[in-house]
Amino acid sequence: MEKKKSSSKAIKALTVACAVTIGFVFGLSFSQEKPQSHPIADFKIEREAYHLVYDSQHKQAKWVYEHLTADRVNGSADRSKFDFLEDPLIPAPLRSTKEDYAKSGFDRGHLCPAADARSNDNAMKETFYLSNISPQCPEFNRGYWAQLEKHVRVLAQEQGSVHVYTGGLYLPQEGPDGKRYVRYQVIGPNDVAVPTHYFKIVLDERYELIKAFVLPNEPISANTPLEQFTASLEKIEKSAGVLFRSQ
Repeated sequence: MEKKKSSSKAIKALTVACAVTIGFVFGLSFSQEKPQSHPIADFKIEREAYHLVYDSQHKQAKWVYEHLTADRVNGSADRSKFDFLEDPLIPAPLRSTKEDYAKSGFDRGHLCPAADARSNDNAMKETFYLSNISPQCPEFNRGYWAQLEKHVRVLAQEQGSVHVYTGGLYLPQEGPDGKRYVRYQVIGPNDVAVPTHYFKIVLDERYELIKAFVLPNEPISANTPLEQFTASLEKIEKSAGVLFRSQ
């Protein structure tokens, strides 16, 4: 009788040991499996002239950051040497292309301006990647927006350096029914979004706000005071869905 009990206990112990061993092996196997990768929609790119986060849905940068210094704007790089390029750091299915802009009626508008990257040829070439480009109304791009970009370069020379954030916005407008809608055009085979507005934020070396603006993507009279487009940083952050300074 005693032998049977001992034998039964031994069998139970062996069963438990086997179960533990099997569980350990399978557990180890599971733990060594690679976790499932997560979907990627936004791509962060850091280059000499700028940093940006690329918005794959709208096929352009969500925001572009520049640490703009007097040296960068006083260089001698010649923009006529460069042409627009697809960004090789963006997966092909998510890129914008030159075909998107062809006969669209919109300019290929720089977010980090070429004139902000005169320090050397490489820095200027980087500004022509299409990830740094957004569809802008020609009169706006070549007129009032160009003057704002020049104004920021003057601030950089006066301050020694400034931090600049630039990007497109898709702002709601009231429809005939009194409800508010976000509507925007898309262009080209890749459906590149046309922002309704653009923002530009200028901070000093300590990241204190100097000026911030929101401008509509449409012709603006040269006589319009720039102050008319002044916006609070909080308003831009809410509209863009981005916090531009640590809270």
